[in-house]
Amino acid sequence: NDLMQTFFIYDMGKDNNKLLDLAMGYLTYLGTDTKTAEDLKKEFYRIGIRYGANSGSDRVLVSLSGLKDNLAEGIELLQHIWDNAVADEEAYAKYVETIEKARNDAKANRNQIMFGGLMSYGQYGPDSPYRDIFTIEELKAINPDDLVQAIKDLKNYKHRVFYYGNDIDNAVVALNEKHNVPAELKDYPEAKVYTEIATGGKVYFVNYDMVQAEIMFLSKGDTFSPEKLAASRLFNSYFGSGLSSIIFQEIRESKALAYSAYSVYRNANEAGKPNYVQAYIGTQANKIEEAVEAMMELMNIMPEAEEQFNSAKDATLKQIAAERITKANIFWSFERLKKQGIDYDIREEMYNAIQNMTMEDLKTFFDENIKDGNYTVMVIGNKKDVDFNVLKKMGQVEEIDLDYLFNFKQ
Repeated sequence: NDLMQTFFIYDMGKDNNKLLDLAMGYLTYLGTDTKTAEDLKKEFYRIGIRYGANSGSDRVLVSLSGLKDNLAEGIELLQHIWDNAVADEEAYAKYVETIEKARNDAKANRNQIMFGGLMSYGQYGPDSPYRDIFTIEELKAINPDDLVQAIKDLKNYKHRVFYYGNDIDNAVVALNEKHNVPAELKDYPEAKVYTEIATGGKVYFVNYDMVQAEIMFLSKGDTFSPEKLAASRLFNSYFGSGLSSIIFQEIRESKALAYSAYSVYRNANEAGKPNYVQAYIGTQANKIEEAVEAMMELMNIMPEAEEQFNSAKDATLKQIAAERITKANIFWSFERLKKQGIDYDIREEMYNAIQNMTMEDLKTFFDENIKDGNYTVMVIGNKKDVDFNVLKKMGQVEEIDLDYLFNFKQ
């Protein structure tokens, strides 16, 4: 059709330069020496192009999407911002206000506490990427000119361009004519390395005003291996995920010990990183001990239910067969696989492996990767309802203040 997407991909992010994440969020607030931020929005709207920027731990994306015939104008306008952006103190103050509001909201969000703060703390301890942020006081002290400089300097670094559309010749011409880069591009700053710690023997508790309690078990596993992808996918379907899984059926349906329960073998998204075993229980505070015992029993002796195994196997094969990676997702899927050290579509290989798997194969996977795990335990609940003597049976208990967990205040 007449639409395209163009991404400028920088293989560096917050881990390489802490200011980058902040700068990318500030970008849409900015005007230039001749155009206000509102003028720029109108200009992009006029040519049918949207622009955006986001930063992750190891990648920055600057994007243009919209009418393919106006790509050259879009690049020219983006180049204008890159070359002529002007810091705005008032806009920066508003930007910091939005960050502060988002942080306050995070402290009230159970999912953010468990799957953001606690999960990261369980993997890395205090020196985690999740906690490595600017405090509000530090944000207020930052000179917005430094963020503008980081934005202007971005195009001077090595980068790749991904174009998705049906007029590649026009895209090449537009990039050659409008995307101005120096003759020599800069190498990325060295990325900070966060060390994933050993799990086991610790219980991290966060006090939260709620009726139920939530418990997450986390065990560090082997380094990522493509050979585990097939077995772990079948295992997750049979044992830990979904209404028909062993965990859900045993803990919720049979024993009524939890309103929610699951377990998953989580493969790392990057070669050289460790996989993790996770197990979750959402239960009444007075049922924590029974629910934990039931979960740990299952995590050490896998029940063998042939009918459920065959159903899980059939469902997993159908899911893989039904998956369609199309359009721009072909490229992004390739990028994800490449990060794991895989340079081909591994799904056919996984499909064939699962098709030939037996219960004995799955039991072997369980015994080698799940059984006897060393679990760090994360708990959210109301302090007055939770029995800390029960928690102490699982490890050394540490109560963590929310501001410390998120590092919102120093």
